[in-house]
Amino acid sequence: MEIPVLDFEVYRLGENVTDAKLKELSRELRTAFTEIGFVYLRNTGIGQEEVDAVIEISKKFFLLPEEVKIPLSRMSNTDNHGWVAPEIERLNPSRPGDLKEAFNITSLHTDAAWPAEDVVPGFRKAFESFFMRCKDLSLHVLRVMALSLDIDVDIFVNSHKSIGSSTNGSTLRILYYPPVKRAMVKESQLRCGEHSDYGSISLLFQDSKGGLQVKSRSGEFIDAPAIPGTVLINIADLMQRWTSDVFISAKHRVLLPPPGDSSTRQSLVFFAQPDDDIIVICCDGSNKHPPVKTGDYLLERFNETYRMQGHDEESNQALEEAGTRYEGMQQCFESIQVLIRMTWQAGLFHFGKVLIYDPFFSIVTRRENWTVEINKSKSQTRN
Repeated sequence: MEIPVLDFEVYRLGENVTDAKLKELSRELRTAFTEIGFVYLRNTGIGQEEVDAVIEISKKFFLLPEEVKIPLSRMSNTDNHGWVAPEIERLNPSRPGDLKEAFNITSLHTDAAWPAEDVVPGFRKAFESFFMRCKDLSLHVLRVMALSLDIDVDIFVNSHKSIGSSTNGSTLRILYYPPVKRAMVKESQLRCGEHSDYGSISLLFQDSKGGLQVKSRSGEFIDAPAIPGTVLINIADLMQRWTSDVFISAKHRVLLPPPGDSSTRQSLVFFAQPDDDIIVICCDGSNKHPPVKTGDYLLERFNETYRMQGHDEESNQALEEAGTRYEGMQQCFESIQVLIRMTWQAGLFHFGKVLIYDPFFSIVTRRENWTVEINKSKSQTRN
């Protein structure tokens, strides 16, 4: 099985959404999203030169020293906006942290944290513009998807009115996969572990390096190579619920490069998600899935992704009970992980572990892996 390639030109021509040609496109789109959950679209209005240009700008950011990127960490900002350090995310909980770093763009507010203009010239302008381009394309695709289901063509679009604001979690992710040092790779570690996306649909633009695979209905992983001039679009989990499993949210992953391949990999992905206050209900009127509030659902999924490595159920339960200190603890741990990795790289560390005590939390970090021990007693004293 191969992922189909469809021509989106008929929508770009500005024809009415009920036009016969658009109906044919919608039928083809429905087939792709029903059978595999992924499709390549060409002639979307976003050209390859535009994609290459923003990827090149993003590379300048990722090559900066970590100490420059730390103040821009997503845990130092609001709305999931900002830099994500390598191995912080673990999209497949059974594997070690993913060998990638990222920069999330979720808000276009003027107070959002961005790389300084004199550090990465043109970064903010380029990605604010690309964010809006992806937003527009997402809404076009959502409209054709609704047409394919013979429902109100604006039913999905009307639930995505606040993209780019603090009341919508849609995110443009800039992903950078650094060269892989085989000697440092942990058992079963990947560049990106098996996972499905969270929201409505995802738009992926990737460079030529490859490695992406999609899981078919039969359970086989098939390659999803970069096709110049196309965008790879997939169904995410909320949309599968919304359509009562008519559209499928397929798992996917990014493999390690072949041994001896020291190249980097880069991609851009736009996660279109409903507004936070939208209650997602099966659009066919069935009760196949219970109603779920978008904001609550996405927050739960984010917390699962950013759970600390080496966790166990007792630790996670204690972490959740910590309430308002949860996000602060994640920020603290992320910063500590980055700083200790830098210390190792500088050859300044001479002991097998470091203990850092807090009156409420005890963090134990080791070079081989990272664990978090949660002390439920607030009476612990600092040593």
